[in-house]
Formats: sequence, C-alpha cells, structure tokens
Amino acid sequence: MLPSTAEATSSELPAITASDLPLSPIFIDFLAKFFDAEGFGEEKWPDQISEALVNNGTVMRQQAAARLQRLLLDERAQSIVRNVYQNFYQLTTASPALLDANKRIHKFIAIVGIARTGGSYLTAELFSAVGMNPGNVPAAIAHDGFPDCQPFSLSFGCNQWIKILMELSEYLSMVDLYFPGDKVDQSIIVPKKLTKGIYAGGLFNSILGESAEYVITIRHPIAACVSTYEKSGGLPADGLYKMRSNIEIWIKRDQFLTGETAQPVESMDYFTAYVRYWEQYYINLALSGLTANRSTTVIAFGKHRMQAMASQWHRRFNSGKNPTEFKPTASLVDRHPSWLRRSEEAMNRVLAVWQLVGLTFPLTELQECL
Repeated sequence: MLPSTAEATSSELPAITASDLPLSPIFIDFLAKFFDAEGFGEEKWPDQISEALVNNGTVMRQQAAARLQRLLLDERAQSIVRNVYQNFYQLTTASPALLDANKRIHKFIAIVGIARTGGSYLTAELFSAVGMNPGNVPAAIAHDGFPDCQPFSLSFGCNQWIKILMELSEYLSMVDLYFPGDKVDQSIIVPKKLTKGIYAGGLFNSILGESAEYVITIRHPIAACVSTYEKSGGLPADGLYKMRSNIEIWIKRDQFLTGETAQPVESMDYFTAYVRYWEQYYINLALSGLTANRSTTVIAFGKHRMQAMASQWHRRFNSGKNPTEFKPTASLVDRHPSWLRRSEEAMNRVLAVWQLVGLTFPLTELQECL
C-alpha cells in the first residue's frame, strides 16, 4: 500500500540531487565556449561536401567535470545552470510557466527528416536568411545531435525519458542565452534541425508551440541509402548491413522497436535493413504528434526544390542574399536496380499512413530525385 502524503516523509523518499540529473557534456561545452572570449567558429555541420564522420564526444566528456567546476565560479553561468533545473522541474510538473509556449518570444522553424535528405543545407540557409553566419552557430543550437532524443528505453542508470527532458531543459536555456531579446510585436526566429524529434513528437510540438513551423525533408530510399553508406565508408563488400556510423547505429536500434533481435539485423542485406529504417522513420513522423499543428511544408530532395525553399526564406526575412548552391549527388538508381521493388513497397506504405493523417506524400517528386 502506498503511503499517504503525510506518511511519505523526506526520510522515506530519497532526495533527487544534481548528481542524479547531471548536466550533459554538450551543454557544458556550449556554456564554456559561450563565456569564452574566442566563442564559436568553424563549425563543421553546414559542410555539404565533406564525407568525414565528426565525433568529438569523447573529448567533451573528458573535459566536462573540470570545465563545469570552473564555470560555476562565474555568477552568469550559475544563473544559466539554475535555469536548466528550473526548466526541468517545470517540464516534469507541467508548469504553465513553460507550457504556455505561445507567449515565448521565440518562433521555432524545425527541419525534420531522416539523415542525408538535405536538412543541413536548409538549416544553414535559414540561419543565413535571418542574418546569422551558419559556420559560427554551434552544432548544439543548430543541428540534430542535441537534444539526443531516442526511442524510450529503461536500463540500469538510464531512463531515456528523463534524459530527453533534461536535455530539452538544457536546450531551452541555451536558446534563451543564444537568442536573447524582448520583442513583443515580432518573434525571434530560431532554426533547428530536429531529425530526432519524431521520438518524442508530442513533447516537442507542445514545447515549441503553435507558432512553430515544420519543414519535412524526404528522399527516395535508394538514393538516401547510397548516400548513407557512402558517408559510412562505402557499401560493405558482402552487401550486408554493418554498424560504422551513427546513422547505421540508429538503423539497428530502431528495428528493436518492432521486436527484431540483433542477429537477424546483422545478417540482413544492407538495403533491406536501411529501407525498413527509412519506412519506420517516416511512419513515426506522421504518427508522433510532431506536426499536429499543421504548419508543415514537405520538400522532396532535389536541387531546384531545396534552393527554392532557401530563396523563399531569404525573401521572407529580407536578407538581401541569394541562396548558396545545393550540391546533390548524381543519379543513383543505376547502381542498384534490384532495390526498386522494395523501395516502392516502402513508399506506398508511408504514402498510405501520411494520407491517413492528412500529410501530402510527394511520390512523383521522389521518383524524379533518384
């Protein structure tokens, strides 16, 4: 029998401390650089050309404790850290102070789509359109690595739901710090690549508010698969799925959601594993609640369409600039004609789900952008 409120004394219920909810190394890195005289610069996330895999998480983790100790000597940093924990408390208690997102001064424009579908290009162009140099915008603010939203899991020492609430609390504090202002008649535009938002769609939709806009990027599964294996080191010689990059890790992880086990995934043909991930991603996007407010634009991968969206933003925000060139790869379908039938099955199933919820699936455009 559960104790009553009066019976549940502090001696019976352990207190939750900051050590139970530690700040993430990414947030600490952001805070350190924000208060550092050198600041941010030479960010890699907007680069369309490089196929190098970027992973500096180990260095961040190694430096985190010492950097945080130094930061907490600064009253400004102390205030931001307190704000993070206030955000977390308000999220977990559904406080109106945070949930009344319509009154926030920030208007979020989120770019949502599976990796290798042009989202980084659009995110960079949106930052440029609102007057910011994308190369100087930290990845934690702009890109999809943070908050690191994932399918729910509960394991020793990790409650995935608590983790995303904590990182979302950090992100909101980062936004307040990085996009300061008190505009009343005009919102401050906050671009964000939100690839992982589909794993907590209702949460992000609630927090970003009714004013948020969503741009969905999508690419033919064959072309997206080829781009993925090229980013990851090439198609494995035996044609079977391998885990080498973050994207390939996500492919295996997401298959567990539908009851698959490790051995069958690791013995799958590469495209079989990839297209199943592609299909699950876009079905989850439609059903997660992320786009419930319907302020949504769907863009199929392609140079003309990507640059047209970028041009629209530059006109809308009076940047006075033209978009940079979008640099897609050449036609990819000739490499793997045997994959066509399976990709068509996946696209038709996603089409049916999107129609169910009123989203327009760009089947014709996808077939053009191979």
